[in-house]
Amino acid sequence: QYTNTPLVLSMFGIGHEQEKVNRPRGIALWQILYGVSGSGKMRIEGRNYLLHEGEMALLPPHIGHQYEKSGDSWTVHFLGFGGNSCQKILFDLKLREPGVYHHRQGRGAGGLSRSAEITAHLTRFKDILSGGQPAKHRLLSKELYALLLDLAEGSTRSGFLSAGGEDELATEVIGFLEEHFSEDIALSALAEEFGLTPEYLCARFKKSTGETIITSLRRIRVGHARMILMEHPEKPLREVGEMCGFRSASYFGKIFREQTGVTPQNFRTLR
Repeated sequence: QYTNTPLVLSMFGIGHEQEKVNRPRGIALWQILYGVSGSGKMRIEGRNYLLHEGEMALLPPHIGHQYEKSGDSWTVHFLGFGGNSCQKILFDLKLREPGVYHHRQGRGAGGLSRSAEITAHLTRFKDILSGGQPAKHRLLSKELYALLLDLAEGSTRSGFLSAGGEDELATEVIGFLEEHFSEDIALSALAEEFGLTPEYLCARFKKSTGETIITSLRRIRVGHARMILMEHPEKPLREVGEMCGFRSASYFGKIFREQTGVTPQNFRTLR
């Protein structure tokens, strides 16, 4: 039934008391966690976040993530979904990057609070599944689309936290890597850019973020490669790798597989 369905709901939970989760290579679904009460510590692609009440976390397929409650309890709504138009719909809604999204204050089109609006959609999932209507997959797909529209409205991606406290230098370095990821970046040139020795820059970055500059650069490059693979299925893999700073196709494949668990070609096929 789901073969030609734009959006496919695979799992969901309402008011779930969230346990600790550790998935180094993610799962083969898009996932959304919506904070209901309490807060949780999340690590997504090596970056640290806090998910508070009224915020949502977006986890694309095959993205490594860990999360757990940061206090006495943490309650969330969660979704796992896919579908043959899922990627395009999310990209059109500006929900493409993994991380935590904050919602603008206010009420939805129906006059409900954001939390009540989201809960209403999830309750309708339950009603559809327990009812006797035909073509439930189509009804679930429509309701999932409506839910994604409401989640996307007024949402902005939140910043991540450093592992060892706020460090403006680490943030600036990551910004530089994001801007120049397609270029050859030598540690010596990077250190010169910030007026520091390579040894000091590397040590301070590692203390602040919990990862090396090289690891961060590879993660950024693979993140951009994933987006290009999904948005441009016609581009040869070698070209995609070169666009993201990988001068060797075999090295691109090796690093991509290390971080996602699949080859670039298989990642594209899974879409």
